[in-house]
Amino acid sequence: MKKQARTKYLKLAPISAGLVGVLILTGCLVKRDEYDLPALETPTTYRHGAEELKTDDVDSPATVPQDISQWWRNYGSTELNELVEEGLANNYQLKAAIARISQAKALAGVESAEEWPEVSASAESSGQSPEDGIASLEEGEQRRFEQTHQVGIEASYEVDLWGKNRARTQAALERAWASVFDRETVALSLAGDIVRNYLEYLSLNDRIVNAEWTQETLNNLLQAVEERVEGGEATAIQLAQQRTAVANSKSVIPVLELQRELRINALALLLGKSPSEIDIKTQSLVEIKFPTISPGVPSRLILRRPDLRRDEANLIAADADIDVARAELFPTPVLSAEAAYGANSVSLLFRPESFFFSIGAAVTQAIFDAGRRESQIKFEEAQHAELVHNYAQSIYTAVNEVENALVSVDFLSKRRNLQDEAVTSAKEALSFATEAYDIGAVDYLTLLDTERTLFTERDEFHQVEFDRFVASVDLYSALGGDVDHTLVASTENDSDKESRPPRYFQNEVAYSPVPDLRPNLPKEGHWVHLASLWGERAAWRHWRRMEEKYPTILDDLSPQIHAQQDESIEGNWVTVLLGPYPDVADANNICAALLDRGEGCRTLTR
Repeated sequence: MKKQARTKYLKLAPISAGLVGVLILTGCLVKRDEYDLPALETPTTYRHGAEELKTDDVDSPATVPQDISQWWRNYGSTELNELVEEGLANNYQLKAAIARISQAKALAGVESAEEWPEVSASAESSGQSPEDGIASLEEGEQRRFEQTHQVGIEASYEVDLWGKNRARTQAALERAWASVFDRETVALSLAGDIVRNYLEYLSLNDRIVNAEWTQETLNNLLQAVEERVEGGEATAIQLAQQRTAVANSKSVIPVLELQRELRINALALLLGKSPSEIDIKTQSLVEIKFPTISPGVPSRLILRRPDLRRDEANLIAADADIDVARAELFPTPVLSAEAAYGANSVSLLFRPESFFFSIGAAVTQAIFDAGRRESQIKFEEAQHAELVHNYAQSIYTAVNEVENALVSVDFLSKRRNLQDEAVTSAKEALSFATEAYDIGAVDYLTLLDTERTLFTERDEFHQVEFDRFVASVDLYSALGGDVDHTLVASTENDSDKESRPPRYFQNEVAYSPVPDLRPNLPKEGHWVHLASLWGERAAWRHWRRMEEKYPTILDDLSPQIHAQQDESIEGNWVTVLLGPYPDVADANNICAALLDRGEGCRTLTR
């Protein structure tokens, strides 16, 4: 009988193994190992950009979160540097964004735990009298007390044949990355708001000085008119007009002072302080340097701007959600096991004969759900399609924002120069009018009109200058930071050591590589360094995107995905390398072709 059972088992074993193989292969069709982003064409240049991009203007690509560059330092103000850095350290919106990262990481941990078995320990002790729970004693019969004691371990595991749990983990991890990029977006926006309010405060200072100068000038003229009235050289109407001009000039100052105080309040809120704690020592916008900004190429926006990187992460997460929904169509196999000791006496609990165990397997498959799971798949696919379109819109919106900022800087700079000429002409006109009025060559109204014109032109100049500075801030924000310093490293060589940016990246496991990161080249020869990334999957995804985008350059080339340890971050970086090439010209040709298309790379030699 045992031989027949064994023969039957041997006949069923290949069938079972084949069935398991089919299930695993089917699972592979459901769960994809990688999720790719849609290939989108971006313009090769900006319409109002500078001359053709040089090779040295392109940084090595990085597909990991980056600290925003210290672009505000290009304005040459130590006080502004301190304000921005203080805001990055103390702003409560930024702290809230950091807390959201912790939430996302915790949720990713919850989803990741589903890929592992769940093991629990149990202990139970109970007693019951009467023995069978029913009081039916005969006369003279004693009541009996039944005890039960049990100690054991239970384990259950959902076999992830279809990749549902892995896809859920992938989606949760991508959303955690999205929260990191969202924090960088908040930081970039915060820095821009601080710089704008600081510049507006200085501009209002200049406008107040101009208004005070105008008031003083008109007041001096009022005294002159009063003397002329006493001498019979001026009329009472002219005196009333001059007093009106003086009053009007005085009324402008409180309005400007109110706006200036509101900027102080806004700065205090951004810095997480009270207005009484804000003390700005710089007095004029003249003390601030106007930066020279090179926009680079449009394709680099995708690597620089954290909001686009956030959209990418959410897009990949939505792609993984489709796999989760598809896996729900298939049976859910669950394995369970229990091992325990049980006895009706504590003294017998851990004896060998008290040990028992059980092993089980179950498969659950929904037969009818009125199309719920199919509808869920359609919903996830439609949501993914929406994110694809939104991602494309975000990219072109980013390019449009850069274009708007570029054209604003260009034309406002021209207008500023023309306005400066208008102020110079107004000064000359006032000087001539004053001399002419003293000798009686022009009437009083002409003199008054030239005074008002000078005030208006000078005030307009300060407003145009402020608008020009704001356009430069908008350009930095649209570019995702400073083009020439995309990756922020430690500032050990920085002479201004009291004005270093805080490391508000310290609470997470993500770090950006330093600019002088040099891969450990595996062999001698010349190599093309394409990227430095966090994680092997991201490296392969980056290579596939490059290969699909530039097939004529990268055709028949195989990358080397190389990991190396970085002591500064207590972790590993993964680099994408091509090579080795015996001739440096071969490596330079590939790198030059990619640089011409706005991609980052560099040639390394060992």
